[in-house]
Amino acid sequence: MIAYLSGTLLTHTAGGAIIEVGGVGYDVIGLWLGRQTVGSKLSLYLYHYLENQSIPRLIGCPSAEARSLLLELISVNGVGPKMAGKILDSASVPALKTAITSADLDFLTTIKGLGKKTAQKIILDLGKTLVDSQSSAHGYIYEALRELSFEKREIDRAIEHSDLTGKTESEALGIILKALGRTS
Repeated sequence: MIAYLSGTLLTHTAGGAIIEVGGVGYDVIGLWLGRQTVGSKLSLYLYHYLENQSIPRLIGCPSAEARSLLLELISVNGVGPKMAGKILDSASVPALKTAITSADLDFLTTIKGLGKKTAQKIILDLGKTLVDSQSSAHGYIYEALRELSFEKREIDRAIEHSDLTGKTESEALGIILKALGRTS
């Protein structure tokens, strides 16, 4: 299974792009790839699946966190790889996680092809899981910022608008403090 590629965007396709790696072109699905420049160097986290049990497909994600959410979405009954990819293409990972954990059905149903019942299934199946993983991952940050008199809503908003991928707890805290308008 192919899980990661690093290469050059060769050309755009209707649903993604062809990424050249070592002289081989990989057809990768992901509408976000259409916003990337031809010739740019990209690192992609991939989900490899078989369409109709015979056609190999690759869905490209810009980060390991996005790939992880893609896998979570696919685990929901009624959400296949294509729909999960469309969901990821519709908004940022933090915005999607917030919509799922806060049961924002209106936001989720604005995604083309995602109906109310499937959106409800996503909220029911993933809401608690994502809340638990977010609160454990950001527990230190919440605790520290609550001691500085920040409200949970402010902290959530700052986390949603910050890229904390691969950051240590202290680095993440500094980024969030800056997002909240204070320097660390």
